[in-house]
Amino acid sequence: MGGTGGMGGGGGDFPERMSARMFLSGHSLTDNPLPDHVLTIAQSLGKDFNFNEQIGIGSPIRVRTKGGSFDAPGWPGYSTGKNREGSDMNVIEELLSPKTLGPGELYDTLVITERHDILGTIWWEDTFGFLRHFHDRLIDGNPAGRTLFYHSWLDVDKNAPTTWINHEKNALYAWECVATKVNLSLAGHAGGRVEVLPAGAALVDLVERSLNDEVQGITGTTPQKLDRIFSDNVHMTPLGAYYLALVTYASIFRASPVGAAVPAGIDAAPVADMQRIAWDFVRNYYSQPTPGEHTMEECRTHISQNVCASFWTLTNQPNNIASCQSDFANANAAQNPFRWPDPQMKLWPDP
Repeated sequence: MGGTGGMGGGGGDFPERMSARMFLSGHSLTDNPLPDHVLTIAQSLGKDFNFNEQIGIGSPIRVRTKGGSFDAPGWPGYSTGKNREGSDMNVIEELLSPKTLGPGELYDTLVITERHDILGTIWWEDTFGFLRHFHDRLIDGNPAGRTLFYHSWLDVDKNAPTTWINHEKNALYAWECVATKVNLSLAGHAGGRVEVLPAGAALVDLVERSLNDEVQGITGTTPQKLDRIFSDNVHMTPLGAYYLALVTYASIFRASPVGAAVPAGIDAAPVADMQRIAWDFVRNYYSQPTPGEHTMEECRTHISQNVCASFWTLTNQPNNIASCQSDFANANAAQNPFRWPDPQMKLWPDP
């Protein structure tokens, strides 16, 4: 497919954009140079882009909002983490009245990720409540803002990546179900909604194409090919980080990254294929009629049948598979979050 230009809105109802102001909240899988590369890509393609960030290594959203304890007074987590310059900026104040953007500018895009063990955070870290709370902080500052929930991925076995590949394809559904549930809680509220930024699934697409010898310059054995993308078993090489920046750029701007600049130090040989692969994946994803939307019944069924086994296998806790499957399948289980209305969903108070 390839090509240039925007997707004309697609299923996500957002046409190609010419400018964006992103706030990024995440951990090591979204750490620099990811946002720096997005800036380079955007500027090289004539887009107006700026950003700030909050990075807490290994952190769930709860740590970046409520802080180290569910019982912490106030919201100290919003004042923790590495920022674009310095650390521990008050994110609540920055989203409400930006001090690090241009005069009068507002953040219009929140890119936020959860810790990569998504089934664990859903159950134990109140992903829904804290994602909703962070989204509300964006909307407090800009009612036209939108949130992109970034699909992070588990560790891969470079010698035998098939289980990981199949898992992350199915795990995207779980990230989508989180966004769907938060959007159910936003019904009747003004402001934007939460969509998924399918980074992990797009990474799987790159891995599969690399293994099939469809990416120029990525050659060798299976581990050698994956070594070009992964610096260890989960983090990115400079080339891998550039690919995810292409995916992030295309998701924010709904525009092709084909022809974007290549930062210094990145092997140029695979770049043309990677730009095309990133755009094809993002365009196809957001061109669906309702990208990432599922009923709570669909979420219970899919996660129970298609995510639990591979998730707990990859996290080396296979004894949890059976309880995961039964708990997520049971709409009446007290802690099962995938039901609506949900009397257990906690809407945390505003700061």
